[in-house]
Amino acid sequence: MTQLIESTRTDISSFAGKETLLRVLQTEYDGTIAMLLEADDTQWERQTPCEEWQVRDLAGHLLDVAASYLGYFRMAREGYPTEDPHGMRCYADELGEAGLAFRALSRHELVARLQALSDELFGQFRVLDEEGWLSPIPHKYVGPVPAFMMVTFQLMDYAVHTWDFQKALGKPTQINPEAADILVPFMFGLKAICFDDEAKALDVSLNDVNLEVQVEIGGRSDDVWTVTVKDGTYSFAPGPAANAQAIVRYQDPAEFALDAYQRFAGGEASGDEKTIAQFRNLFFTI
Repeated sequence: MTQLIESTRTDISSFAGKETLLRVLQTEYDGTIAMLLEADDTQWERQTPCEEWQVRDLAGHLLDVAASYLGYFRMAREGYPTEDPHGMRCYADELGEAGLAFRALSRHELVARLQALSDELFGQFRVLDEEGWLSPIPHKYVGPVPAFMMVTFQLMDYAVHTWDFQKALGKPTQINPEAADILVPFMFGLKAICFDDEAKALDVSLNDVNLEVQVEIGGRSDDVWTVTVKDGTYSFAPGPAANAQAIVRYQDPAEFALDAYQRFAGGEASGDEKTIAQFRNLFFTI
């Protein structure tokens, strides 16, 4: 377990957290680029933990996302009309196919394109002022989000996919503890947008599910959250549960992040077994 020194978590939704978010993102990005340049052509085609992607496809995904985000910022500046959000159910299939589209590129050309687009995208992030930090940016899948969320999505990608690259390339695996920590609230948000309101993995109607789970994340004192499902709706909030039917304890934010991205079922659960089973099956895969 990683014990964090800071007394409070950096609030990256606040403009005061901008420099921290950009610094951590740059660190994760630089590490990814270094790994991709270090890999040889055989490693370029190794399988990653992402089921349909090799290393080259995961790199292609990062390239595709960088291009998309630059387009979203341009759409916001120009006031272009936008589509209704597609939602997250089609996200995995559509982005999965997009990641495969760059296989004809050599490793160095793909990395060079990723560097070029990322330099421009990160430049967009750096010039955001306090008003711009919260200004709406369109997003194809989730709809308009404040601009800081585009930076946050990039950090979520790089923090977790760094682990994927490490795993595929046979390196020791670790998620940057600082990145994982500041992303904790957004991992709950990721679970919210991947909430399976059709309850396909459950053996009961979602309307019959009424649960309250306390989630405890190691690394900080009192990093406790409450997840509630009631009347077919998922919600989460910081603080202990008033009537917890189950408790799930993660050893640190990194384990929680990997659980949120469904790399494995993390956390040590205790309490009502039915509640635990339902809680584990409330989310569809992206």
